[in-house]
Amino acid sequence: MEKAEKRKVLGGNEFPEFCYKAYHNEDYAKQFIDSGKFRLNCLGYCRNMEDASRRDPTEGRGHTKEPGIVTEAWVSPNPAEKTIWTKKQGYQEHHIEFGNATFCFCTCLPKVDFNHMSTTFGKYIVKIDEPQKLAEDINDFFISKGQRFQIEGCRVIYNKGQELERKLTNNERIDLSYKQKPVSFGPDCEFRIVAIKFGEPCPDECKYLGGQFEAVEPACKFIEVNLNKPLKYLNLMK
Repeated sequence: MEKAEKRKVLGGNEFPEFCYKAYHNEDYAKQFIDSGKFRLNCLGYCRNMEDASRRDPTEGRGHTKEPGIVTEAWVSPNPAEKTIWTKKQGYQEHHIEFGNATFCFCTCLPKVDFNHMSTTFGKYIVKIDEPQKLAEDINDFFISKGQRFQIEGCRVIYNKGQELERKLTNNERIDLSYKQKPVSFGPDCEFRIVAIKFGEPCPDECKYLGGQFEAVEPACKFIEVNLNKPLKYLNLMK
């Protein structure tokens, strides 16, 4: 097997001092701590999660309204008259979707309300004292398997579909496909470690989970990560 290229973990300024991972199942929390075993969920799967309270049908798709010139048309009821076109300052809508298969490990930032976190995500809460070290361990895991992923840490932005004060660059927009959620999810205070697979698009069946097409089990529902070592930077909250 060809050795994967060593890539630097991105998003250095985004990493918090620490964060939390909550589980409903205590065994999963202990497996995470004792052996470094956990899952990265496919963003396509997150659009159709079994838990309706956590399901986000817009997951994996960015949406912005940015200042710009918009074109309006006025059609006369008289077919003999020409359509009148006008331009004015307004908001241009952008819809963004990343082509590569994308997976994420979702955690909560230190500022999260503990009652909300335990109720929504589970009462068994693991404190991650070195989130960037976890991202580096994930990066090393994929390299050891000869798999080509870009690992990035990002804080979720809760402004999907909202009007922005400035026009974004193309690079800023593409990031929103995996780091933007609707305002209603704001209390989650989410920090993500994202794994983007190089040269491989998300399978069509994942994209069809939104209900517009026949629901099928996604081929990339999640990736099972097993670091095979205790993670000393993790602690189960009491």
